[in-house]
Amino acid sequence: MAGGVALSAVTNATATSTTTIALLHLAPRPGEIAANRQAIEQAVRQAAANGARLIVTPELAVSGYGFRDLLGTGWIAEGQDELFAWAGALARETGATLVLGTPEATPDALFNSMVVFAPDGAVTGRHRKINALRVGSESWSTPGDRPTVIPINGIGRVGFFVCADMYSKRLIDETAALGVELHLSSAAWAPGLHGPNGEWERASSSTGRPVLVCNRTGHDVLDFNAACSLAAVDGTVAFSHASVEPRIAWVDWTPDSRRLADWRVR
Repeated sequence: MAGGVALSAVTNATATSTTTIALLHLAPRPGEIAANRQAIEQAVRQAAANGARLIVTPELAVSGYGFRDLLGTGWIAEGQDELFAWAGALARETGATLVLGTPEATPDALFNSMVVFAPDGAVTGRHRKINALRVGSESWSTPGDRPTVIPINGIGRVGFFVCADMYSKRLIDETAALGVELHLSSAAWAPGLHGPNGEWERASSSTGRPVLVCNRTGHDVLDFNAACSLAAVDGTVAFSHASVEPRIAWVDWTPDSRRLADWRVR
């Protein structure tokens, strides 16, 4: 439901202390690294100015989804130190934890990653997409090999997923078994054939933990204009947002009661 809000499932707890999370519902352009970075930087500053202390970008927000056929992959390793320095400085400037969707290079492989930058600018962890497609726009990336749980100040222990990782019940169960308060997914997942079909809702039901999804909009190798960023709670979509234009969605998280509330979009 585009911009829909259903708060009854998530607002019954008495808030003690909350942390605001921002989902950057952006429109990354394939291969346009400079433009994408500028859009991320502007959105991160806006999100932090409105109180966000955890800021999440979509899958491959830095590069766009279909970058490989336009740029190749050599730039990933060549520019990684500078990219990470930029992202760390942005987290430090805003005092927020930044989760950046980006291609990532190691000496031996390339990954479709979520990289976590703490408010002091340090990299505190990353999740490498496990269910990476072996053909087409993701064939450049090596699948990750393990579930990821990272503690985040003001949030708790967060389980990380990239897009189709949520297809895997085994991965969801293995992540939950490590002890999580919240599941977080970046995505470039368009509706339609092979689009999302209840995976986020099922994960929230089977684990008893909310699922937050930062999806995207715009045109890339697919039409993402109807793709939803959302929260799934207890097996249902508690609230969601889709828009043709980039937007930021904020939601408040109460760690003590594992509750989400007060969804707003600008």
